[in-house]
Amino acid sequence: MLEREHLRRAKDAIEKLTGKRPVGTRSWHTRQLLLEEGYVYNSHDTPDHRPHYISEPDGSKALLNLPFHYAIDDAMFFSFAWLNSENDAQRMMDPEHVEEIWWLAFMQQYQQGGYLNICMHPFVSGRALRIAMLDRLIARMKRLPGVWFPTCEQVARHVLSVHPAS
Repeated sequence: MLEREHLRRAKDAIEKLTGKRPVGTRSWHTRQLLLEEGYVYNSHDTPDHRPHYISEPDGSKALLNLPFHYAIDDAMFFSFAWLNSENDAQRMMDPEHVEEIWWLAFMQQYQQGGYLNICMHPFVSGRALRIAMLDRLIARMKRLPGVWFPTCEQVARHVLSVHPAS
């Protein structure tokens, strides 16, 4: 099956590069295949702003989802011709404006004891002005008590231990 082969090749490449087998992904792969291949989370679906499980209607075959939203996706702000959009829909925002949007999104979640998963692409945000913006944003976040900067795997392991799938 092509999907299984694609997932395995990606997993093998990541493991070869990092020395660690991935346990999560942000991909369109089917939940069933991800479970069969030993993944514990996906970070793709966005029906809620909090981590949640996606499962069969009877609750079986649950896979943890760590959602992100396009409002906190760098490509929505910085990527010219994103998703083959028409010219009037293309975006090239200044980093300070995006910093403020992301700060407000962070503060809303911080005040609720929530979670924020910013989606970043190295080919989009890997530019000096955008990296400087991210440094400022992280510095602001670090000034507040109790802020945690985990990997998606760390978030997933925490949620799985505190709120296991029913």
